[in-house]
Amino acid sequence: MTTWCSSCETWSALPPDGGGDGSARVVCEHCRTPLQVESKYSVCRDCGRYHRVDYDTCPFCVKEVTAVSASVESTDTTYSVEAQRRRSKRGEDYYWQLYIDYRDKLDEPPLPELPYVEGNGNGAYPANGHAYTEMQPGSSPNGYVNGNGNSNGYSNGNAATHVDLAITESGPLMLFSDDVAPGAADNQTSAPVTASAGNYNEFDYELIQDPSRLAHVADLLSKEKVLGLDTETTGLDAHTSELLLLQVSTIDKVYIVDCKRLVPLALKGVLENPQVLKIAQNAKFEYKMLRQQTGIAIAGIFDTMLAERLLTAGVSREISLKAIAQKYIGATLDKTVREAFYKMATVGDSYLAPDQLHYAARDAFIMMPIWRDQVKELKKHGLEQVADLEFRCIAAVGDMELAGVQIDEVRWRKIIEDVTVQRDKAADDLCEVLQPATMQTTMFGVPSINLNSNVQLLETFAKLGVDLPDTMESTLVRFNHPAVAKLLEYRGLEKTLSAFGESVLSLINPKTRRIHPDFNQYGADTGRFSCTRPNVQQIPATSDFRKCFIAAPGYKLVTCDYSQAELRILAELSGDPAFVEAFKSGADLHTLTASQMFGVPVADVQKPQRNAAKAINFGLAYGMGPGGLAPRLSVSLDEAKELISRYFKAYPGVQKWLEKAGKDAVSVGYSATSIGRKRFYNLPDESLKRTSEDDYRKQIAAIERQGKNTPIQGSNADMTKLALIYIREALKDWDARTVNTVHDEIVVEVRVDQAEEVMHIVEREMVRAGNAILNNVPIVAEASLADYWSK
Repeated sequence: MTTWCSSCETWSALPPDGGGDGSARVVCEHCRTPLQVESKYSVCRDCGRYHRVDYDTCPFCVKEVTAVSASVESTDTTYSVEAQRRRSKRGEDYYWQLYIDYRDKLDEPPLPELPYVEGNGNGAYPANGHAYTEMQPGSSPNGYVNGNGNSNGYSNGNAATHVDLAITESGPLMLFSDDVAPGAADNQTSAPVTASAGNYNEFDYELIQDPSRLAHVADLLSKEKVLGLDTETTGLDAHTSELLLLQVSTIDKVYIVDCKRLVPLALKGVLENPQVLKIAQNAKFEYKMLRQQTGIAIAGIFDTMLAERLLTAGVSREISLKAIAQKYIGATLDKTVREAFYKMATVGDSYLAPDQLHYAARDAFIMMPIWRDQVKELKKHGLEQVADLEFRCIAAVGDMELAGVQIDEVRWRKIIEDVTVQRDKAADDLCEVLQPATMQTTMFGVPSINLNSNVQLLETFAKLGVDLPDTMESTLVRFNHPAVAKLLEYRGLEKTLSAFGESVLSLINPKTRRIHPDFNQYGADTGRFSCTRPNVQQIPATSDFRKCFIAAPGYKLVTCDYSQAELRILAELSGDPAFVEAFKSGADLHTLTASQMFGVPVADVQKPQRNAAKAINFGLAYGMGPGGLAPRLSVSLDEAKELISRYFKAYPGVQKWLEKAGKDAVSVGYSATSIGRKRFYNLPDESLKRTSEDDYRKQIAAIERQGKNTPIQGSNADMTKLALIYIREALKDWDARTVNTVHDEIVVEVRVDQAEEVMHIVEREMVRAGNAILNNVPIVAEASLADYWSK
């Protein structure tokens, strides 16, 4: 049996025994590069070692093969030569090699085997009195902990047979018709869960440190329909932290894998099987840690944190496991064990202390009862389809974060130096403008004022005859004064330095030498991403900082974004014939709008007219009124009202939809996108109307503005997330990976010789995602190719 090596591009023979050390670790016979061949090996039930799938007898124990497959199915992975060449260290082989690097510590002695432990009811567990005892002569060699002290027998693996895996029914958009569903729907809405409030510290769990036992457990778990999942690690960074424990729970038992002593590849099949639902809190973390440390890419995910975010968007941010457990199952979680554990995580076997094992097992055990109740709520609110979208997007976001992006440190620092000079000059110019109103001066005659003190600024501007209610940017832009303009310039440069200074370079990962931003998949209540460490969404499209995000040597960056996505969504939602036709014609939207507003031929539209149309086009999508439009166009409030009136005469359907969307948000208490994503609102109490009618109207007006914007921005989020899913699938056989996303823009890093073709694939998949959301308005995605993150 042979396999293709993508490094030296030759066929390599596979050894019969998976490398001879009990794991499917194989290197190329020519260049010694680690190969990803786990699907060509199986696990022997008797000895737990890996052997080639074409063997009838295990080469280790010489027993007839009865194997547990190490993958979802024993499919032939001998791809075409071209497909194999597309895979490289940036495809699945990349993660396999990282796994090899992580586990292959030849210069370190193996960890000692721990004694067999069985609870006897006499020991130290705080909740159920289990003991941590020394191994006695004649004890079982399998080395596992039985958490309830009642039985050493194995679970039959058939506890959860009647469950509703497919929380998503086929919606009218058929978003995922090309994908494998996570499971077949059945008539039962929940699994029978034996635990109830108050007894979540009483359950059966088992510590697994023996490969043959893990092989048996993998076989048992493959028969389950739903599993709880959790991990324990030494930190939060998947690249530099160590995976300590992997907890997998059925309805009545938790299996804890000691990952320092045992590679969990035997579980690869069940964890990557989309037909088995895996329930986890913040599943992106589990996905990243397992993918990076073991090469296992979890599929078929239900994330309790994302589910709760869907159910409470707009009204609550209580999405921690502690809050969710209390809400749904009445369980009070004590997190002090975890805090103490993190401090001692790398000290010997402290992670295997009885209270730590119990803590770890419990977090996996409670996943299923929480899932049961959340599914009911998702169905109640019609959130099945958008939940499916969010859960499928987890793997795409996890891969994107693991990939990260390279940054040009030298260029970045040069920009920081230039901005610092500009900031200092703006500060000097501002102080000079403020000099007549500044009473105190330094010994050199320079006005003394703290430009970062709002109190001093308000006093100084008042002396200049400029009465500012505050120094917020939204306030300052309404004043036409040279000192105000200079303050805005200074503030902008100061903000740039604080957001994009040396702090960004400090986030370069010491192992990968790349930046790995943390993308919050449900950061905004509309469903949009947010981003931290660093916030790449803050970097303007025209900023020189973008050019510092570069492709690795031998690679290019494809930058693809939707053209006027939110305006196209507004046209789709409103159904205004003239607005829809403007997009179908392919002509310049803002020029056409100006022509309609001012009653002039398209060829005679002047630049100020087009600018006014453009400002209204984009502003209305965010609920902007005359007060916001006036300073943007430097016109009076009455002139702004007249411009908006002209706009609505040109597009009456847009006005009608906006008004209805705002009123509906108040009347029903939520706004929704076409696939069902909802943003809920905390409506003001009617009593406030009697006590303070002005405050009541302000709160209602704020909800109406959000009601107009949410369906538009939320649909944009739906479209972009679906595109991420499609692109991940389309590029699986290419040397390409998604490395960044900002609102309706996606960035892909691709090998130079594949760049042109991949660029067209990215465009195609983004258009495909857009067409799944929009039915009547054409969607356009425009891509560019460069050595850096381009516009």
